[in-house]
Amino acid sequence: MTTTRTLVWTLMLSTTLTSPSYAFFKLGNHTEELSSTIGKTLGLTGSSSTLISQVAAQLPVSGQQATGGVGALLSLAQNRLSDQNNTELNQLIPGMENLSSLNQTGIKNGLSDINDMTAVISSFKQLGLSPDMVSKFVPLILKYLNTRGASEGLMSSLTQLWQQ
Repeated sequence: MTTTRTLVWTLMLSTTLTSPSYAFFKLGNHTEELSSTIGKTLGLTGSSSTLISQVAAQLPVSGQQATGGVGALLSLAQNRLSDQNNTELNQLIPGMENLSSLNQTGIKNGLSDINDMTAVISSFKQLGLSPDMVSKFVPLILKYLNTRGASEGLMSSLTQLWQQ
């Protein structure tokens, strides 16, 4: 587990200052700080590091792209799911409540504006990922949630929400 965390951290740091990450987070000087925070929130917290690692290992993406892509899809989920489904998602992915607080900081970080799949696709493009990569991320996230015991209701809601 420590090796996985170290690998993800190294990958994120090596790509933090790339042009796509600046475009995604739209923060200028605050990009590195927010990127690090998102990485710690989604990429380096217990079982969610497994999710980021699985995405990075199974797709031709960097750790930063895996973190950003998963973050974009989970932000859409958080912004659009019912309270009940959000509560369950927060339990299944440690750190999700921290992502919510990032969404509500008032900083124009690209996450709080993700309210539909068009915004997710735009985020993927800004990360240097093609729009078709969304359809490759979704099944990996759903599989991860299913193995963690996600309810049929949450899985159904996410499947509908993440359709292109």
